[in-house]
Amino acid sequence: MPPAVSPQGGRHPSDQPENPADGTAMRRFVPLAEHPFELLFGVVEFGAGVALILGVVPPASLNSTLPGVVVWVWGVMQLLGGALIIAGILLRYLRPAFLLLGLRLERAGLWPLAAACSVYGLVVLGYAGVRALYPAVMLLAFAVACGARARSVAGIERTIHRYGGSVGD
Repeated sequence: MPPAVSPQGGRHPSDQPENPADGTAMRRFVPLAEHPFELLFGVVEFGAGVALILGVVPPASLNSTLPGVVVWVWGVMQLLGGALIIAGILLRYLRPAFLLLGLRLERAGLWPLAAACSVYGLVVLGYAGVRALYPAVMLLAFAVACGARARSVAGIERTIHRYGGSVGD
């Protein structure tokens, strides 16, 4: 049986684990508990994008070797992708009626971020050569992970349409 949902859209307090110290229900941030890596990468990408766009931190290492427009576009893609991922995950928990919209927002942030990571990884490798091999491999691995998660989210959406109708449309 699925966990109860309160009228406000969150999980019912009785579903929270008991605090062994005082026997009360512990509050937990459910999206963080259920999607820790997705939220982490969304926050990291969003923060890095803000820093690059606003120039809070001057480009260092490989970013300093690239043309300014490439670094700026990379920052915009990080900011938008991270914001969409975060919004999509949080929306599903704060407003369960918008489940499909939340999934679509997450997917909308994942695909462009996967593409941007792929392109940026190759550009960095092209500009810096072998010394950029490690960052390029990390970026390409992140791109693969974003693509895999986006495909997984699309599968969840198809399943909802097939069995659950059009919740949140």
